[in-house]
Amino acid sequence: MPRPPIRLAQFGLINAYLVPETDGLTLIDAGISGMDRRVNRAARQLGLPLRRVALTHTHSDHVGAIDTLTTQWPELELLVGADDTTNLAELGVKTTPTRLLRGGDRVGSLTVIDTPGHSPGHVAYLDERDGTLYSGDTFVNVPSLRVASVLNTIFPLPTFGTHDPAQTTRTARALLDVPLRTLATGHGPAIPDPLPAMRRAVQDAESGRQPRGVTITVAGLVGQLTRLSTDGAVAGKDLAYRDRRTG
Repeated sequence: MPRPPIRLAQFGLINAYLVPETDGLTLIDAGISGMDRRVNRAARQLGLPLRRVALTHTHSDHVGAIDTLTTQWPELELLVGADDTTNLAELGVKTTPTRLLRGGDRVGSLTVIDTPGHSPGHVAYLDERDGTLYSGDTFVNVPSLRVASVLNTIFPLPTFGTHDPAQTTRTARALLDVPLRTLATGHGPAIPDPLPAMRRAVQDAESGRQPRGVTITVAGLVGQLTRLSTDGAVAGKDLAYRDRRTG
């Protein structure tokens, strides 16, 4: 059996993944501020250097540790979907991509798959060695698997951040044809043997059912609270970290 993906999770919700290669590690996505500490700790435990960061897309909860990591690893490459670079500067990312990706490209053992919808240039990565698909935010596994175009009151932020819901659903349908054995999403635990759950999620997204007004209202409130609590926790952790450095 393939080993589970090396998942690094912040708040149990925001994922990055480490993929071992012959020359070191590929980091898929970079979380929010503070993810670098998890990455560096895992790299030390694995005894491998970090070589590259490959983004699924350029939303704020996937790019937060890029600049810190490039400072810590001066030779680090930054790989981004070719159609997903325009907002990096707006998000405060100073690092310039070293390579722009399109479907069919290779990143070490990973094959790039174009998966537009959640963002214009969203990409996924298939590791053909073990059949793991790193799907970014096309699918969300909180509280259970769904397409990002489907609103859920418990964790609504991926849906609120989806660029084109209809295209996201079409992309999710296309991913059913990928020969995968494990689905590693941007949010929530990885899923072994995921195709039955993926099919149900796609069918639900294609059903056209609209959320009730109360669902939208509650989701909006939950989204605001999630942003506030996440931002507050990040600020507190960063302050504590600076105090440790300067104390």
